[in-house]
Amino acid sequence: MGNTFAKLDENENAFKGRSTSVGSGTMRPNNIAERRRGVSMGLSNNVRSRANSTGSQLMYKKKSTRERDLIKESFAKQLVVRYDESVDGGYLAPHGCYTFEKLDYDPSLVRSLITARKLAPFYIPLQDFDESWTRDELIKIVDGLPLHAAVNENPEEFEDIPIGNLKRQNFDELIDKSLSKKEQRKQRSKIFKARLHRKRIMWQEQENVAFLEQKLESKREPNPSKRNLALPSPDLNHTIYKKGIECPICFLYYPEPLNYSRCCLQPICTECFVQIKRGDPHFPHEEVDPTKPVTSDDEKDPNLLISEPASCAYCATPNFGITYQPPTNRKTGIGGMPPGSYKAPRDDEINVNDGSDSEEGPRTPSKSPEDPEVVTSDMIRPDWKAKLDKERLRLARRSANATAIHVSNQLVDPDHPSRRDSNTDSGPTPTTARSQRLVPNPMGELENQMVEQAIRLSLVDEEERKSSQRHR
Repeated sequence: MGNTFAKLDENENAFKGRSTSVGSGTMRPNNIAERRRGVSMGLSNNVRSRANSTGSQLMYKKKSTRERDLIKESFAKQLVVRYDESVDGGYLAPHGCYTFEKLDYDPSLVRSLITARKLAPFYIPLQDFDESWTRDELIKIVDGLPLHAAVNENPEEFEDIPIGNLKRQNFDELIDKSLSKKEQRKQRSKIFKARLHRKRIMWQEQENVAFLEQKLESKREPNPSKRNLALPSPDLNHTIYKKGIECPICFLYYPEPLNYSRCCLQPICTECFVQIKRGDPHFPHEEVDPTKPVTSDDEKDPNLLISEPASCAYCATPNFGITYQPPTNRKTGIGGMPPGSYKAPRDDEINVNDGSDSEEGPRTPSKSPEDPEVVTSDMIRPDWKAKLDKERLRLARRSANATAIHVSNQLVDPDHPSRRDSNTDSGPTPTTARSQRLVPNPMGELENQMVEQAIRLSLVDEEERKSSQRHR
């Protein structure tokens, strides 16, 4: 896929000798006009057919609106914090330090990394931490923490946007049918986003209520064996929160052990780690020569478009990644004992080698991004290459269409120099006739450009078709 445009250049050169001959030699005006109309219509039809097929080629097979909505809802449901889905005292979904819109990682991959204990779980953070807190004080504080942070129910971007009945999947009745098709699509997108935001709040509130109800029932139940074992025991809460460490990015306190950057060995919570990602695809930065005209992105080779890996938030080392050493004194939740049955060892108050000594820090030296113990930011967003290829194709189409429009304008513009030169004199002089035989035909050159452009667009379509078949 990465060689698509290089192949286009090779194929285009192969056709060049054949296409250059079109329009060469002496042609009658009527023949020129007919060929110009034919090439223009063929190129226009090619552009339209490509516009209709955009998004259906390659791996970006176009999905129906219903399918896209279901995928987005499934993604959102995986970001709901559930009290009965825990790992070593933390959870599989973020607490809510960042807004929903910033959670664009692959949640299924992150959940699997947490359950495999290669990534620290999403802990409920503390706003402050005081080492002088007694055991009872700390347990009381942790017991009062919410399962998820409060969410703005009515953000400004969703004001005055109707959401209708959230239990119904179809909301076509909310769309203004008097608007144009384009405006209707925009309105539908806004309504869907507003509805999804409200659904996320509703789904999380249901879990919050269930969490609180189960805690109240457990407190009223005198028999410990009948309590909900999915809830953390007081011993577990004290064990994981008795040594807090501040994340240098969000400045919240989390239980140890945390993740550590692979390069400079700095702590980072999972909530902040999933925020670090590659920037948008862009062209390499070049020094601007003031003596030369600035080249627009449309005129640049799409093959030059790059996507740079994320850098460390602390030392700016490329290919950011983390390492994580799970605790040795507790293994609860998924893959371990029920959180409610955890009991602290007898020497818990004296010394426990749980890998959470903040003075020692991580016990391993810096590692390369290819190390099997390292989790990089690219691993939780594996679609970055597909996005880069998609952007390259978008720029290639945009450049090709712009060239086609430019050439068409040259053909139909009565003020174009080539048109003025052919209509200025009433009759050619012997000198003029000799000059015309020596100078290339401008109209023929324009036709050649259009033929080459039509060939290039056809080759792009053919490459997309072949690539689509390979990825099926």
